[in-house]
Amino acid sequence: MHMIYQTRYSFFNPSPGWRSKASKEQDVLFDAERLRRRQYFFEKITLQSLADQSDQDFAMHILSAAAMPEVFKRELVTLCRDMLGDRAHVQFAEPGPTHVFFRSYCWEHFSADPWTTQVVLDDDDALSVDFNGKLHAEAAAATPLRARTENYTCISHACGVTALFQDGKLTLHPRVNAATNLGLAIVAPSKSRYSLFDISHKNIMRDRPSRIIYSQSPYYIRSVHGDNDSRGLYDKELLPEKRIAEVFKYFPLMNSLTNDWETNFVNANSGEKSGSDA
Repeated sequence: MHMIYQTRYSFFNPSPGWRSKASKEQDVLFDAERLRRRQYFFEKITLQSLADQSDQDFAMHILSAAAMPEVFKRELVTLCRDMLGDRAHVQFAEPGPTHVFFRSYCWEHFSADPWTTQVVLDDDDALSVDFNGKLHAEAAAATPLRARTENYTCISHACGVTALFQDGKLTLHPRVNAATNLGLAIVAPSKSRYSLFDISHKNIMRDRPSRIIYSQSPYYIRSVHGDNDSRGLYDKELLPEKRIAEVFKYFPLMNSLTNDWETNFVNANSGEKSGSDA
């Protein structure tokens, strides 16, 4: 079973679901300061969460823009290779349908196994350290359990955490969404035309064969900050203090983030408040 994590990284292809100016204007998208901020989240959160996976049997396909400044192209390739080695595949492309690029690349590079699991991972979000191992098992179970009339299955992990980065501060908020795009997966024949970038995640339970996984532990971190392309909605309620230790357990990358941001939650490792309140 191929496990492929698919990420758009400053790829220019205007979408109705994206609200920011950067999603519609190349000059804004490729502004040097913005690219530096995006690189921070991509390295510290997204790539680090994959580097921390307990099950390292996966590949990552990063789709970025051919028009990105050369210095940032080189830095992106180097960063991905340094953190994930040859599991990282970076592609620079002209504007076009995202799902077509991911699908054709998957056909070309990941079709040796009859089945492939494609996973959406935004360039500022994270997955828990056990995510790939758990998904591997769920995907293996989904193929024989699918209905006779269906040759693919969507898998959504409902429970996660929102990390709000605002005014130099980091706060954590509960998040539960049965049809989330965070870590959304599709298990399908490797040569099929199915792509999560051509499917509305909001309607998967209505339109697609789906398995929804609820858990008392978080499977993902959704980052909300000033550079989000889509609406940065989040639950205003803070994550209960008793669940903070669990976040550090499943997302060790939090240790680095609490060194960079002022926080108002208990540091699970020290038992003391981190950031300027320490």
